[in-house]
Amino acid sequence: MPLAHDRMWGGGRYGNSVYGQHFLDIVDLLTRLKLIRQVTRGYRISQKHKALSLYQPTKALFKHLPLDGLDWRSFRREQSKELILLKSDKDKDGKSSPIDYRDSKNTHIWRGQVKRINKWLAAADIQLQGRTRIPDVADDGEIIAPFRMSLRRIFNNGSWREGGRLFGGFWMSMKKEDRQHIRIDGESIAEVDYDQLYPTLAYVRARAKMPDGDFYDISGDGSSRAGWKKLVNAMLFAEKRLGSWPDETKMQFPAGLKLRDALRMIEQKHAPLIPLFGTGIGYELMNIESEMLIAVISGLFKNGIVALPLHDAVLVGRSNATAARDAMQYEFTYRTLSRRATVSIKIIRN
Repeated sequence: MPLAHDRMWGGGRYGNSVYGQHFLDIVDLLTRLKLIRQVTRGYRISQKHKALSLYQPTKALFKHLPLDGLDWRSFRREQSKELILLKSDKDKDGKSSPIDYRDSKNTHIWRGQVKRINKWLAAADIQLQGRTRIPDVADDGEIIAPFRMSLRRIFNNGSWREGGRLFGGFWMSMKKEDRQHIRIDGESIAEVDYDQLYPTLAYVRARAKMPDGDFYDISGDGSSRAGWKKLVNAMLFAEKRLGSWPDETKMQFPAGLKLRDALRMIEQKHAPLIPLFGTGIGYELMNIESEMLIAVISGLFKNGIVALPLHDAVLVGRSNATAARDAMQYEFTYRTLSRRATVSIKIIRN
């Protein structure tokens, strides 16, 4: 549970009536009565390194509450007070803050879309196989349990044209290898993913002919692909020419490769994108991605197919993977008038 000041007393459209002094008083009372105990205290070192405070019930609580047979299926998470969030630019610590705004025709439309998706998710048969009694806690401090299915849409940098991804679903907090435990309508799942989406959208924006082959094969021999992928996308999101290696990127390249040489190699392969590198256009491309994914998710649900959004991918029951792939390909072509998108299917097995 959160105990930070900004969560307790944050007001406006983002305020939460659950929190406040009454919440802290109840936590304090239950602790003094030894009905709950604090296991770990929350912290925030940075935007990436943070955790909520963790409390645990004591045996004494079982004398006062009928907890026998209780598991995550006994809970339902209500929708957030505000489903459309507008966040500021990141500060030097990488933190952004919610910005108040005046509603418009677009915000009403977006809010309605998210409400419908949340309604569909709440009625869907989504299970975590073998995990009913004790849910895990993700690295971001969130509980991994299927009652966390209420989504929100977050726009970035104080602009309605930047960002717009959906957040909040339990599957988004899970490690990739743990998603094998998800079951949709009783069957294992498939991840249907847009490959190389950001450079593809960048070429569409530049109205330039796309190169053949893998956009991330900068060296020509397939080596260091994960590193090239991170570097290409970092160049699209950066607001100026990169002056240092992005986090956890340098070690993915051969020793001795200098950043300026790596940037020059990318610019040689993707010369039409040079005017876009260092302009921060990545967040605008993310907005296109988010619009496509919301349209895909909504269309699949309308056709009776449960789909979980995962940024530039969707998770569906494996029997619906082909339908999801076709929907994603159609939406890309509809939005961009290009057929170049590559949509892959990965069956997740346990």
